[in-house]
Amino acid sequence: MKGRALAFVSLAVLALALTARALAGATVLRATWPRDADALYLPTAETLRFLALGHDEMAADLVAARANVYFGSQIANQGDFAFLERYLMTAATLDPRFHRLYLRGAAMIVYTGRDFSTDAFLAANRLLTRGERAFPGDWELPFQRGFNLLFELPRVAPADDPRVPAWREEGAEALRQATLVEGGPPWLANLAAKMLTEQGHQELALKHLEQAYAVTDDPVTRREIAAELAKLSQAKAVDLLAAEEAKLAALKATYPYAPEGFAILAGPRQPAPLPLFRVDTRNVSPE
Repeated sequence: MKGRALAFVSLAVLALALTARALAGATVLRATWPRDADALYLPTAETLRFLALGHDEMAADLVAARANVYFGSQIANQGDFAFLERYLMTAATLDPRFHRLYLRGAAMIVYTGRDFSTDAFLAANRLLTRGERAFPGDWELPFQRGFNLLFELPRVAPADDPRVPAWREEGAEALRQATLVEGGPPWLANLAAKMLTEQGHQELALKHLEQAYAVTDDPVTRREIAAELAKLSQAKAVDLLAAEEAKLAALKATYPYAPEGFAILAGPRQPAPLPLFRVDTRNVSPE
């Protein structure tokens, strides 16, 4: 009995020593974490769905409410917003039909009181993309994503960022798709066309207005779109005339000695053809 008691005491002492050592290590590790890291920890959406026992919408509301509190506390304390996107994405996963979450959450990610950054806009667009999948009939979601891609991201990115051309193309397409959603405001089609034209997407703007004209039933909107189409078509015609005038000037410069009609008929001057055979005359003796 004494041997068993001694063994039990020895095991208890060893367990206490190991516990104390583990606690000391955990305390040291915790000191390296952000101040509120343990309070801000969020389980995965799958874990929360299991714990919600079928009340996924309620769980999403609680996570969104916690995101609001976290956002306000980071604003007040000039924090780093490291957990904000995860809170919002988790709420969206728990309840994809949480409509207000998408636009409001995207604005929260971007407008943090700090300088705008490409990471913030890309994170906002990830949330907006989730919203577009859940609400394909909402024009505001692709419109905001397209605006971020076409204007905001190129503005805050470095001048030599290789992603900018792809952002602009994707943004132009997102704006065009936004105008084709039924129920959008009447001014949206013309506004998107103007934005596309200012970015050098004249052909895309024309195609977009033609599609918008075809899908809308509102007579006032159709008249506005038709007027904008006429202006864009006229501008395109002016550009084509200017391009043809430049070509003609180049032709006339090629044939300065000939009349204009000859230059048009002759076309661009072709390089002299190379001979098919080259005769070596070095060893040809004179007769």
